Amino acid sequence: MTHEHSIDHNARIRRVCVNGHGLPILFLLLLMTGCGGGDQTTDMTAEREAAEAQARRATERLVGTLMGEVQQSIRADGLAGAVSHCATRAQELSHIVGEEEGVKIRRVTGKTRNPLDAPDNYEKIILSRFEAMTASGELNPTTVHSEVMETDGRRVLRFLKPIVIRKNCLGCHGGADDIPEDVKAQLREYYPSDQATGYREGELRGAVSVLVPLQSDE
Repeated sequence: MTHEHSIDHNARIRRVCVNGHGLPILFLLLLMTGCGGGDQTTDMTAEREAAEAQARRATERLVGTLMGEVQQSIRADGLAGAVSHCATRAQELSHIVGEEEGVKIRRVTGKTRNPLDAPDNYEKIILSRFEAMTASGELNPTTVHSEVMETDGRRVLRFLKPIVIRKNCLGCHGGADDIPEDVKAQLREYYPSDQATGYREGELRGAVSVLVPLQSDE
């Protein structure tokens, strides 16, 4: 896994422009536009911005659609009905949104309800950062993580947006006194290895994780 930083781009551009003449760096930076480096950097920046917008759009669509459907289930069948709906719909909806938006998208957490939501090593690192930000009070509704890197020989954008426990989440994710008995029964039926209870309002639940393939190669 190779991370991509702007300083790497400049180093490559410098090698193209000077052909080993060892000119001072400041002068080389002035030459970058004339050597075509400025256009290359602009193209890469534009690609990243487009990929991040794609990731944000997919995230908003997944979260918005799933939460809307959950609220409908609660109105129709109560909280227990929402558990049943999530069990059968959440993974399916992630697949649909990913296919239609051209990304890979899923929800991840260190305290799984569905084992399919377990994070990979990269996601574990970012979730730890989000946890630290939550503890320090730095996490806010605009917080995201976005990074271009190379994975399996391809350049991708990895994007994660935190999921935070709200008051209306406690009926399914709170402590023993928060969760009604019929909901507990549904959780035992659908998720016998459930780890996703015991939360308090404001705690980090996990993140929406998006992988966007990038078109250009260096």
